[in-house]
Formats: sequence, structure tokens, C-alpha cells
Amino acid sequence: MVPSCYVHIPFCDSICSYCDFVRIQKNEKFFSAWKDTLIKEIQEYKICDLHTLYFGGGTPSLLDVYDFKQIRNCFPSSIDEFTVECNPESLNDEKLKAYEDLGVNRISLGVQSFKNEILQVCNRRHTALQAISVIEKIKKSSIQTFSIDLIFGFPNQTMEDVKNDISMFLSLDIPHLSIYSLQIEENSVFGKKGIKPIDSDLEADMFEYITKTLEAAGYIHYEISSFCKPGHHSRHNLAYWQDQDFYGIGCGASGRLNGIRYDNTSSLKEYCSFGPCPTYISETLEERSMDAIMMALRTRFGLNISSWNARYQLDFKTKYASVLNTYRSYFEYGDDRIYLNDAGLEILNTILVDFMMIE
Repeated sequence: MVPSCYVHIPFCDSICSYCDFVRIQKNEKFFSAWKDTLIKEIQEYKICDLHTLYFGGGTPSLLDVYDFKQIRNCFPSSIDEFTVECNPESLNDEKLKAYEDLGVNRISLGVQSFKNEILQVCNRRHTALQAISVIEKIKKSSIQTFSIDLIFGFPNQTMEDVKNDISMFLSLDIPHLSIYSLQIEENSVFGKKGIKPIDSDLEADMFEYITKTLEAAGYIHYEISSFCKPGHHSRHNLAYWQDQDFYGIGCGASGRLNGIRYDNTSSLKEYCSFGPCPTYISETLEERSMDAIMMALRTRFGLNISSWNARYQLDFKTKYASVLNTYRSYFEYGDDRIYLNDAGLEILNTILVDFMMIE
């Protein structure tokens, strides 16, 4: 059984300045053909059982209730965790009620900042007050948990701005936060304008402040960019982090079946005309084993050593003895798992480079 499924909804009302994902401004000319192709793709997988379902994008909350219901009903009725990504300006009362009725039990809300000037620079369509209003509505709904996204390291953003964002997050009593440092992607608006990243020392200071403040407030730093109250971690994302297969459905989606990763076409025209047209990614067993290490060590759940040994026919502790010895003060062990402590997560990239140097 494949436990998880990601569905990519590629449409947006506008293109955010930092975004390099597969996203298209909603076009009614293609929408009907896209929906028909998506439903056909889902049905061809004959999915009978799922633990987690994730509608990402793009902006899934752009879908009207009728279209959302049609797509959702292609999946099993009972799903342990059903997440929908939403933007504040497109999540209204009607959609929120429909999500409740259709089994959505987790929302990921794209807030990005509580400062209006930063939202404008990013070409976001909502204001800080709109985001706060929608958060309060979600809290009053029956949806069991939700998360917001924030970004730090914007051009001209100050430490005080970051402190204000975190203060607002804590005051709203939100169960989960995904927070990312701004990456200037070549094909994003920022990239094409030649926007430069902020000073790396300031970025590091911002992340240190975020981590220490949230942990002091009782949040668990369970993945490098993820913080949650106990019991509110993203179960869907564990499929990625713990070396599991998952369906990737839709134009621009990526998935992994039988250990083989694939990318669906990112061309909406090609997708509507010919279907997903997946490109399968050729990886050696060694490359796959390293991917498993890299993803697992991002999290507090760490790497299950016995499972890794069995899957890749290697002995983890023997193969990587030199790395484990060099960084022994950064590693912790428990229940046949290895994971990084706080100090280790701060130098994660350095440690991973040393893992990759082992042949």
C-alpha cells in the first residue's frame, strides 16, 4: 500500500515574487480540460486506501466548492489526515464549511508575513488583518489542526520585523508553524529582478531567535523548518522525510512509487492534451540511500537504522563510522534511531556534506 498522496493544484490568482513552483494564473480556457485530466489520472491509480492526502499548489482554495468536491470524491472517504493549502483571500465561509463536510482536518495557510509592506513586496493579495481574521475562523471550525507559513529574510526585513511576526504567531495560539528563509530562485520575480539575499549572519541570527523563542513557548522543533505543539506535526510530510512512497498527481506534481521518483509534466497544455507524461528519475541505490539519510536527519524522528540497513543492504554505523565519530557530540540515539540535537541541526548542511563524501 502507498500511504500518502499529493495532488498539485497549479492555479493562482497572482504570482508571488519569491515563487518558483509550477503555478499558472487561473485560466478558464484550460480549467475544464485540466480538471477532467486530473480526475482521470486519479482514477487510473485505483486508490483504495490512504493515510494522508494533501492538496497543494498553487492555491487549492481557489477551487470553487463544486470542483473541490468532485476531485475530493475520487479518493477514499476515510483519510487519517487531509490537508488543504489555502490563501487568506480565497478561503471564505462557504469553502471552510465544505472542507469540514468533506473530511478536511488540516489546513496550511499561506500567511508569509504579518507586515503589510512585506506582503506588498511579495505581491501577496491579502493583508495582515485578513490573515488574522481567517485564522480566527479556522480556530472556530471543527478542523482539528492547522498551520501557517511564514518566511524570513526578505529584502530590507529587520530583526524587529521577525520578532513582530513571531509575537503575532504566538498571540494567535496556532498549533503549527512552517517557517522558511527566503531563497532567491532564478526563475522567480525576485530572481529576474536581481534581488540579493540578506546578510547570512543576520539570517542566522533570525533563525536562532525564531528557534529559541518558539521552543521556550513550548513548540517542538521537529523538522528544520517546522514547529508544532505536541501532537500537531504534519503526518503527510513524514512520507517524504521517512523514505516512503507517495502518489504525486496533477500537472507539476512529483511522486515516488516502488522507490522510483517521478515528475509529471509542468506544461498545462501538455498535461491537458496527453496526460501527466511522467519523467522517471534514474537513481542508483547509493543515491537513494543518501536521500533517505538527508531527509531523515532534517527531523527529530531521525533515521531508523535497522530499516535503512535492510532496505539498502548496508551497515549504517560501519559505513559512516568516521562521520559519526567526527560529529559524535551532535548525534543522539534511541529506539534504533539516530537523530541530530539542536546544535547538530544548526550545522546540518556541513554534516550532510561529510556524509556525501563517503564512498
